[in-house]
Amino acid sequence: MASRMEDFRPMNVNELEIQAHELGEQIFRLRFQLTTGQSESVKKLREARRDLARVKTLVRQHELGIHVAAPKEAEAQSKKPKKAPSDKRGARKHSAKESKEAKDAKE
Repeated sequence: MASRMEDFRPMNVNELEIQAHELGEQIFRLRFQLTTGQSESVKKLREARRDLARVKTLVRQHELGIHVAAPKEAEAQSKKPKKAPSDKRGARKHSAKESKEAKDAKE
């Protein structure tokens, strides 16, 4: 998927809108061919729909002014230390152990 998205990223908004229009027409033709039985390649239709969604996503990102980090930048950001996920079972065992120790300490 990333390679397909990278094909569309360098395009400006006008080029993306032209690409979206062409993909819409291609989807129409492929659907027409499938219903008339001229073609049985569902894979082409699926890929065209996904490409159209990718193009529309990029157009919307341009509209909102969202800067999408390049893959190298995204990797650098993902290497930041993350908070360790809490283990609920471990937390219950730990709290039960503490409560047992507290009970023993009272006695």
